Amino acid sequence: MKNYKIILFLVLTMLGNYATAQTEVKKPAEAFELFFGAFVNNDDASIGKLNDYLRPTVEGQDAYQVNFKDTSEETVKTTAENFLTAFPKTVASACKKEAEDYFRVMFENFRKGKLSVKSVKVVPNEYVEGQKIAEVSYAVSFKVPSKLAPEPTENPQKVKAEDLKKYLTQSVQDFKNADKTVSVDQEFSLYELKENNKIYYWNGSPDEIVTNLTDFYFDSFGSKE
Repeated sequence: MKNYKIILFLVLTMLGNYATAQTEVKKPAEAFELFFGAFVNNDDASIGKLNDYLRPTVEGQDAYQVNFKDTSEETVKTTAENFLTAFPKTVASACKKEAEDYFRVMFENFRKGKLSVKSVKVVPNEYVEGQKIAEVSYAVSFKVPSKLAPEPTENPQKVKAEDLKKYLTQSVQDFKNADKTVSVDQEFSLYELKENNKIYYWNGSPDEIVTNLTDFYFDSFGSKE
């Protein structure tokens, strides 16, 4: 009889521990894929799923309120405008559409970057007792042109509108027909967040994912010979 009591006690103890154990709502790799899909791919479905995932941690609110279509178009126009400041006003005005098309397709190729999570290492957070950090190692590949149209060789202030238009129009086609795949390895940390005996993973600066990829992407255009 005593043995039965011991066995019953052990079973009840195990059930109690199971009931109070903290469970991961998503594995770190799954959570990271949502961050990547939202902030690199600018995918509306990913930002929706990311907000759904994090909602219990932000009092039922959306953690991120972003209109990717509006922000992307604003970025295109601002970048094109800054690019055209190097040229005479008449040339800049005549080439506004071509410049916007150029940066639009360039950014579109960036947003099509493909993610491959290579490994996830969960380690203690040395700054917060009882909290862990998921260190995500991943690779990202992009399609880029192996060759680009030659830039106008003259002083920007002497470039003719028709020459700049020709360069920009050809560059758009180069990006549309991107024929080279480039890849880079990166790392990103997700921090454990506990809520109602559930574990979530997040990072307060998801834009770092984009920042860490930008230099590589813009350095990968054209031949390096």
